[in-house]
Amino acid sequence: MFALRVATCNCSPEIRKTGFKRAKAEYTISNTGRMPICINENSGIARAWQDDYYWTHNDGGGNTELYMINTKGSVFDTLFVNNSKNIDWEELTKDDKGNIYIGDFGNNNQARKDLTIYKYRNGKTQKITFHYGEQEHFPSKNKIFDCEAFFWFGGKLYLFSKDWSKSHQTIMYILPDEAGDYVLFPEQSVFLKSPITAADISPSGKEFALLSYGKVYIFEINGERIDFSKPKSCIKIGRNQMEALAYINDTDFIMTNEQRKIFIATKKQD
Repeated sequence: MFALRVATCNCSPEIRKTGFKRAKAEYTISNTGRMPICINENSGIARAWQDDYYWTHNDGGGNTELYMINTKGSVFDTLFVNNSKNIDWEELTKDDKGNIYIGDFGNNNQARKDLTIYKYRNGKTQKITFHYGEQEHFPSKNKIFDCEAFFWFGGKLYLFSKDWSKSHQTIMYILPDEAGDYVLFPEQSVFLKSPITAADISPSGKEFALLSYGKVYIFEINGERIDFSKPKSCIKIGRNQMEALAYINDTDFIMTNEQRKIFIATKKQD
């Protein structure tokens, strides 16, 4: 049933309510490879230091390691993240100084009180912890306190909720990128019918993308302000349970799903 829902989903609700344009015809999506069984539940991806290589990791309960892969899925390096736990690792991002941020903030059951982002560089791990200021009950009956998507931009971390409620409102939160303990309150929200599982910002900072199980939502960025005011494109992808996305350049991006498959979305030339 899940696979059927993904295959049959379309962008019509977001086009009507949020103002996206349908953009599948603008992209070619190809399957380029598959990761080995040691990465059995991939859940995040970010560009590595070399072009065409990426860091990825396993979901909750996996080792506290990052794996460097290419677009075919071959593993070239393993990076141990010391002083960390993998309770529910969901997402990766990087800043412009080489720090890697690992989002241990999966919260499907709405009950966690140990939400953490690990900031790692050169064998040093720092902790950014937070909780949702509006959450009063653990577990919460209002299923809006889950997150699997974030990216770094301009000294801040932008988090996007995975909404399990009937309102289908994706909420954006903002965190400093420095170690500390923080309380999060909503900055903005937008109607997206599919739950969000990954996010990234383009290298130029002109757009950002949110990944769901069956669609990619692209927003334009006005100046350096990250918000939902300029919905650009909704791309139907329908490739099973999609969990990770990273920009390759300003137009193309790499995606992976929980079946370990790797996809490249290439924008067609005008």
